[in-house]
Order: sequence, then C-alpha cells, then structure tokens
Amino acid sequence: MTPVPEVVVAARFPFGRYAATPWFSSRREHVGNVEWPPSPWRIARALVCTAYRIGGEELATDAVAVVRRLASVEPRYVLPPAGELVYAQWMPQLEYDDHPLARARSENGHALLALEPERELLVRWPGVELDYAERALLGRLLEATPYLGQSVSVCHLKVRDASRPHASDEGAAVPRSAEHELADAPGERTLVRLLAPNESVASDEIAISTADGLVKAMPAPPGSRWVEYVRLTPSRRRPRAREPLVAAVSHRLEGPLRPPVAAPTHPEAGRAGPRGAPRLDALVRRACGFLPDHARVTPVDDDLDGRAERIVVRLAEPLPRSRLASLLAPRSRLTGPAIDCVLRLEDVVWAPEDDLPRATVSPEPRGQLIVFRLESERRPLLTDAVVVCELFRRRLLGIAGRRLGADAIPAKLSGKQPDGRPTRDDHGHLHVLVAAEDGREIDLLAAWCPDGFTQAEACLIRAVTLPMLLGAPIRLVPASDTRFVRPARRFVSHTPFLPVRHPKRRDGRMRHTPEAQVVDELVYRGLPAPSAVTPVEGPWRTFRLVRMAKQGAFPHLGAHGFELEFADPVEGPIAIGRNSHFGMGLFLSAE
Repeated sequence: MTPVPEVVVAARFPFGRYAATPWFSSRREHVGNVEWPPSPWRIARALVCTAYRIGGEELATDAVAVVRRLASVEPRYVLPPAGELVYAQWMPQLEYDDHPLARARSENGHALLALEPERELLVRWPGVELDYAERALLGRLLEATPYLGQSVSVCHLKVRDASRPHASDEGAAVPRSAEHELADAPGERTLVRLLAPNESVASDEIAISTADGLVKAMPAPPGSRWVEYVRLTPSRRRPRAREPLVAAVSHRLEGPLRPPVAAPTHPEAGRAGPRGAPRLDALVRRACGFLPDHARVTPVDDDLDGRAERIVVRLAEPLPRSRLASLLAPRSRLTGPAIDCVLRLEDVVWAPEDDLPRATVSPEPRGQLIVFRLESERRPLLTDAVVVCELFRRRLLGIAGRRLGADAIPAKLSGKQPDGRPTRDDHGHLHVLVAAEDGREIDLLAAWCPDGFTQAEACLIRAVTLPMLLGAPIRLVPASDTRFVRPARRFVSHTPFLPVRHPKRRDGRMRHTPEAQVVDELVYRGLPAPSAVTPVEGPWRTFRLVRMAKQGAFPHLGAHGFELEFADPVEGPIAIGRNSHFGMGLFLSAE
C-alpha cells in the first residue's frame, strides 16, 4: 500500500513556556484563553517573517509559495500535556505619583501554558507533498524561527518524520469536519476557533502589520478564514492511593561499642553468650519499640573488624509502612552488654508488587570497580599518580594483614600466590586507578579488578584511608562516577603509557614500537585492536614513573600519550603498559 504524503512539523519549547494571544483578543482578554494549539495563520506569519529577516523579499516570495501549498489542507495537531499559568504585572499609569508608597498602578494580567521542555507539539498536513527545494526551504525557515507567539515562547522547530508513536497522555486537535478521526479516543472535547490562511493568500496579506491595532480589531484579516477545531484533552485519572509494603530495613550503627560479629581475627565474637544474655533481635525490639515476631535480624560486618557496621531486618511477610513507623525511626539507642550505639536508617526494600524503587540492603554482590572521590584542601597531583596508587595498595595490604593474617591476604589484592610468587592471572588482580577532571589534581580513585571482588575484599578496600600528602587531610568518599568505564569509540591517554619492551630494528624495520606495544597490550587483555593509534603531546615527562618500593619501570624507554580509535564502542577501564596496576597507562573516553 502506497503511503499517503504528509508534511509534519515538530515544535519543542525548551523553556517550558508558551504564550499567544488569539486574534481579535487583547492581552487582558487572553487570560484564561491562550491560543492552543498555535493557529495555522500564526505559523504562516512566522515563516514569512523569518524569510524577510534572513533573506529579504526574494526569500519571502518563496516562503509564501510554501505557505499556499500548506494552506490547501487544514492541519491536524498532536498536543503534549499543557497546564495554564496566570501571572500579573503591575504597570504604572500615565499620571501617577512617583513616591515609593504610591498606589497609582494598574494590574496587567497575563496567562501562558506550562509545557515539558522535552515534549513535542506536532503539526501535520496530510496529503501535502513538497518537492525537495520546498522541503529544504521549510526546514531552513523553521530552524531560523526563534519563537512562536509571544517572545517568551522560545521554540525549536523542525521538519520531522511522520512515523513517531503517540504517548498515552498526548491530546489532539482536528478540524470539526474531521471529528470522526477522534471517534474512539477517550478524553474531554473542546470546540476552539483557529485562524487559517486561504489557499490564495497574498504576500502583503500575510505580512500585514498589527502595530496600529486597527487590523487586530477586524473579525479576520484579509486572506484568512476561521476554522472550527475539536481539541481533545485526555482524561487523567488520579492514581489510587495505596500504602507501600516494607520487605526489609537496614540501619547503620554509629558508635564504638557495636554488636560483635564472628570474624577470622575474632572467632569467638558474635557467638552465643552466657545464659540470660539478650539476643540481638530483643535489643532491636527494645530500641525500636516494635519488631514483628517473624523478623530476622542480621548483623553485617563491612570492614571485617569484628563488629557490625549495620544491621539488616528482613520480614518474612511484608508489612505496611505505617505499622513499621517505630522501626523506620527508632526512638532510642541500641544498648546491651558491651553494646552501645546509635541506629541510623540507611535503606528500605519495598515489596516487589508495589512498583516502587527497590533498594539493596543485602551484602553487596561481586563487583569489579569501587570508586572513591578525594576530598581535601590540597589534593595530590596527577603527576604523582604512582605514589598515590602505591600508597593506597600498601595500606590496603596492611589492613588485610591485620584483619585476616599475613598469610591469608587475598591474591586478588596482593597479586602474589601464598608462596610469594607473582600470580599468573593475566592481570586479573587489583588495579588502582586515579583521575583528575582538571588534568592537574586527583579527584577520583578507583580499585578495579577484572575478575571481580568478593564481599570481604570489597570491605577491606572500603576501609582504606590515605595520609596527608601535601599537608592537608584526605577523605575517601564512596562515589558512583562513571569516568573510568564510560563506553566510547575514542579514548585518549590520561596518564602516560610506559612501554614494556625495547624497540628493535629487524629486517630493515622497527619492531615493538610504543604504538605497536599499545595494540599488543589491548589484544592481550581481551580488548579489540584499535583502528588507529595516534600519538598525542602532553606533560608525560613530568609524571613520576618509578615506584617507591620497586623499580617497576625503565624511564629510558620514555613516557608516551596516544589517542585510540575503535570501530565500535568499547567499555573501560583501559589501563595498559608497565605500572598499569599503579595508575599508569590509563585511557579515558574522549567523547
């Protein structure tokens, strides 16, 4: 079946405002009577006015020809949701007292429509077919039109495809002669009159001035006619109020005397105490005033120090929020034998059938990237990335050794096997990465492991702190920045790439050049080979390249920067080359 030709114009109002006074009405009369949708006459005048402004009389003549083609059909509208706003301006009268306390002023009322900035108004001319030149001219005029109606109605206009699906909350407006097109559409119908140009409208008729007010007082200007439209506004049902159901609650514990939890360094902690000692659920019931009998209280030790950082209360049967008011807002502290801490509500898991956002209070799943934001009056410099990353890893291994034992440090954190030899995991263990948004001071630090972290390993990482490096304290605040993993086709060096091999000349050509080593490293780590590797200049020689505890680089091989281009988007992190586990060779998205 051959599709019916159609011209569709889309209008979007980025400031969320639309104001237009109907013809034969004054500004005061348009309060509560905004012209909606914009009349075909208004659209025609806007196109011709823009043509005069950007191309003079010659372009305006061509614009009038396009207007006549569109005037052969009464357009249809697809209307986004709109709400009316009424505001007042207090204007001075011609003769008034200039004193600050004077009252000789008059009210000048206005009304406008509030629209969602991202929603589009569609104007459709079914059966109208424009040739290539006419369609190009229409698109040019629409893009150059700054507003539609009053000057507050800033708009973006364009010609668009007619295949866009309609949302359920969108309205419509059709000529009364075509009311059958809305036969099955539910909603409120309103009869409105819109001014439309005649098919034989002349250039001087469209461009007629309304400055003296006499033309505006005419029932209809020359070259135009009134068309009755049926405007459909979808009915909006008020959502049925229902009380959400709670499935689980998590409380953060604050204080030095938190409930003990069994841990490798505290094997006896958290076990059954002497007869008569209160259970944890009894302490929670006393602190909150109420706890369902079927609730299960679980302490969670996030940093493996032998004491719980939070408690999770899981309900076998979800209960309404109103019944758990005391659990969601505890009235007292959690106290007991060797226990004294404050309960702070951290998270709530809503029952799935309530279509509410579901929080996560269970122990965290395996992950591969843990990001921190650095907060300090004097943050360390990006050129000292190796120092910061090595210090973070050294402190992490210290915490792991104290809490788990020196012989039980996870290989993913140390990069070593129990016998002290390096792990052969193809770089699947810990990488410490840093980034600086301004290119100078480090503002992000991430612990990344391609093979993922266990819950215990993630807890140890989150317990790490940094000392003062430039004389100011540093705080590591958990963050969700996606700078390291942002997918892109182009990546650029953020820290220098350090070659791992010496370039050699073989058979009259160079082998193992820095560019070739970049490609080899990417492929070795399971990433696609880039379509282009382009050297880029940067402050690479100002970076510290050698680790403090180990000679992990050969400075004479140089420090290099590159821009990588892939055929398809690639997801980071991309950290390659020597000392890539300590912040070097990091590439970030350039898009």
